[in-house]
Amino acid sequence: MDEVDFYGILMVDETAEQAVIAAAYKALAARYHPDRNASQDSTVRMQAINDAYAVLSDSQKRADYDRQRNPFVRSNGNGLRNGNTVTPAYAVVTDAATRARFQRIAQRIREVQEKSLQQIRAVEERSAQQIRDIQDRVAQQVIDVQVKASQQVREIQNRAAEQIRSLQDGL
Repeated sequence: MDEVDFYGILMVDETAEQAVIAAAYKALAARYHPDRNASQDSTVRMQAINDAYAVLSDSQKRADYDRQRNPFVRSNGNGLRNGNTVTPAYAVVTDAATRARFQRIAQRIREVQEKSLQQIRAVEERSAQQIRDIQDRVAQQVIDVQVKASQQVREIQNRAAEQIRSLQDGL
């Protein structure tokens, strides 16, 4: 049975987030697409990259793939296995410059994610404060309405009492 190391093909860690997988795919596709790469095996390499991305970018397919993976493929990261030999379909991709580029891209993605989380937290804090301010204003308005209503009820009761007294005096 042929086993494929999709993580190795995309040169990402097994714990890579979707953004890292997408960045790795885009960089590899830009480099190895047959329209941009004249090497004879560019079509095979690009198909392997597409297959890897199709599985790893879909959370359900990725979970299924992870459950079915051979521990040998997991630990050695050699790529495509054909019989007893390992054919690294992405061998040219594993150069240090490309790996360094992926690491820079992954680091930039982490920085953007962290900044986004900080911005989200700031918005959440401002929203929470605005909600508390609105609740305070509404509570004060409710108190004001209750006080006015109580005063009006007392005035109505006093007028009613006066009218009753005047009626009683007239009898």
